[in-house]
Amino acid sequence: MQNHMVRIPLIVLLVIVTSCSNSKIELTNLQQENEKLQDELAYLKKQKAEIEYLAANSQVTLPNTIAREISSEYNGQTYKIKIKFPKGYHESQEKYPVLYVIDAETNFGGISYIVQRLIKDKLIPKILVVGIAYGTDYDNFYKLRSRDLTPVVDKELVMRRGSPPDPTGGADNFSNFIMFELLPFIASNYRVKEDDRALYGHSYGGLYGTYAFLHKPQLFNRYILLSPSLWYKDGLLLNEVKDSSIEPTDSKFYMASGELEGRIDDLQVAFIRQLENKNINLLSIKSEVMKNETHRTIFGPGFTNGLRFVYGD
Repeated sequence: MQNHMVRIPLIVLLVIVTSCSNSKIELTNLQQENEKLQDELAYLKKQKAEIEYLAANSQVTLPNTIAREISSEYNGQTYKIKIKFPKGYHESQEKYPVLYVIDAETNFGGISYIVQRLIKDKLIPKILVVGIAYGTDYDNFYKLRSRDLTPVVDKELVMRRGSPPDPTGGADNFSNFIMFELLPFIASNYRVKEDDRALYGHSYGGLYGTYAFLHKPQLFNRYILLSPSLWYKDGLLLNEVKDSSIEPTDSKFYMASGELEGRIDDLQVAFIRQLENKNINLLSIKSEVMKNETHRTIFGPGFTNGLRFVYGD
């Protein structure tokens, strides 16, 4: 009996092997794509749960406080504006200075309480507090503040590992929103002193406040800036202040950071030195690097001291 061997041409074997190899690559790609989609789905579920939680648990209100919404034509953003009235506002005809607060998404309660305490002790005058918020979840809040509070675009900046760069460079549009939409809204609806406007900002908020001081001085005449991110874009604003031509201005400028912040307090000291060297008429400056304070703990003592300085005699 003769054995018959099936002979398969070499080219057919190559096709079979290549096909198997391609199938494995395609399978691997599909598995990676599936894992990516699973991660995105998990993120969306987490975001949905957070939004639902905030919607169901954000009904706590502060006395003498209201919220309004303003949609901006400059960046398409709808802002949630939180307004805290001083005691006696509704019973009087008095006009009040205004403190504009960046990052009111997270700090409006603490801001309002400290202001209330200092007013009661007659350490500052009665003021209207206006907080600028977004009314969104935590992740979107950080993306939106990155967009609004940074002066120029930095596509390489990554603040959170594993995440794509946040949008940046929208400070000019944000300033236009404040100048042409928010300020007129507040002036037309509430009794305020239109020539007495203060700004509070921390971290990126401090960066924006420094930008506004240098580039948009018509917006505010009192500044409380804590832990400003002057490192942004290779110290852009620190370099700009050296060459800026700042007109004489009747303003008060307070800046503070914690000694445990590293480069932030070093850059603050360098910025203030450059600013003081200009000998600007009618500009009062105070700078503090506070002992044993960090980027987060600077809020309480820094904001309190800042209020007392900018509203003091």
